[in-house]
Amino acid sequence: MAWSFEIRDSNHVVASTGKGFETNKAAMAAGRKKARELKALGSLPGGGMATVKAEQYSEVLGPGK
Repeated sequence: MAWSFEIRDSNHVVASTGKGFETNKAAMAAGRKKARELKALGSLPGGGMATVKAEQYSEVLGPGK
């Protein structure tokens, strides 16, 4: 199992995602860092507000992978 993060802007639109983190703490830290970068670039509409969420996922590999 691995962890991923998702950043949503104030309009609840997904602004960025990332995956492959070993822990919830690592995913949240990476998500917060990315949210700060997006805010600095002006890529977050609605006053630069964002929500960062981390969740676990499992990758199921198909045949031949």
